[in-house]
Amino acid sequence: MEFEFMKSIRREILASLTGFALILFPVKASGQPCSLSMQVSHTAAEQLSLADLDFPNFHSTNLLFTVTFTNKGVVAANASLHLIMDITLAQGSINFPGALDLTTKAFPVPPGGRTITNLNLGPGGDIQTQTYSFSREAKTKIEDIALLTGHMPAGSYNFHIELKELGCATTVNDHVELLLQNPTRVELRSPRDGETTNTFPLFEFYQDGLRAVLTVAEKTPEQTREDAITRKPAMLEIDLSGRNSFLYSGGRPLEDGKTYVWTVVSKVRTAGGSDIDVSSPIGLFSVSGSLQGSGSLNGTVDDALLTQLEEILGSKHHAVFQQIRSGGYHLTSNMSLNDSKLSASQLLDLLIQLRDLSDSIELSFE
Repeated sequence: MEFEFMKSIRREILASLTGFALILFPVKASGQPCSLSMQVSHTAAEQLSLADLDFPNFHSTNLLFTVTFTNKGVVAANASLHLIMDITLAQGSINFPGALDLTTKAFPVPPGGRTITNLNLGPGGDIQTQTYSFSREAKTKIEDIALLTGHMPAGSYNFHIELKELGCATTVNDHVELLLQNPTRVELRSPRDGETTNTFPLFEFYQDGLRAVLTVAEKTPEQTREDAITRKPAMLEIDLSGRNSFLYSGGRPLEDGKTYVWTVVSKVRTAGGSDIDVSSPIGLFSVSGSLQGSGSLNGTVDDALLTQLEEILGSKHHAVFQQIRSGGYHLTSNMSLNDSKLSASQLLDLLIQLRDLSDSIELSFE
């Protein structure tokens, strides 16, 4: 009887200890919420090198993307990343889905979190590679274009990044897309070299980048073009974004009988965050305030204002503007905005701002 009683006591104690073990040493079950989250950002790079993308094999110093991890837990979590890069080249719409595929070994994320970049994945980085592949076809195509042009081919380089937390069933996904423009040339179109213009010339040029700087400077007879364009202060130096034309305004007035030089510099952002300048040739033009064209307004501030209005309102009112020019009409000096008097130059600047917004606002002509 005593023996049976002791066995019963032992069974109850064992059951209690087992219960304590389950409470003190929980196992993270499948489907349990994970502790980690991530946010991915990238640089505004317009040029890359193959070394920037071939993480395990080359040591790059250029920052492409940043991954910020947040750990809501009270202990460090172990994680790994799975990175896939899709490439779509602008040349001939050539696609390489899954061109690069990389999986890292597990790495710790302390409570609170940590931040890594693509530089952590390369040689000497603290995150080691588990598996890695780079499509031979994609790599060969990229190398062939890079050897020919000296630049990585323009196109879309789309990184899909997946975070896996060890012990959790769910994954976290994000992606970044690098759009490479690789601007390589800047071409001046108008005024043509040596042309005589009015006092409000329309500058037209070609450059396939996102940002450019237009500079206009006076040239004296004894100066070379190179000396004149570096003259400070310039007549005009203006940053242009997404534009390939600019009607002269905002600078010092261009004077009748003088000669000027102009140039456009395309600003190309590299993966390292710095700019490379791609410059046009230095153009030359002269100014004549009395220059007449097909209309009596040509060469005056009135014509510059009408040109801006016509560009904003589109071609549907072309006949109206032709009548204004051929009829010799001119603007009065009574110009105002919200009861504040405007000069012709201020009105011209306002119209240029409206033109830049013309894609997002609706304008009417009465």
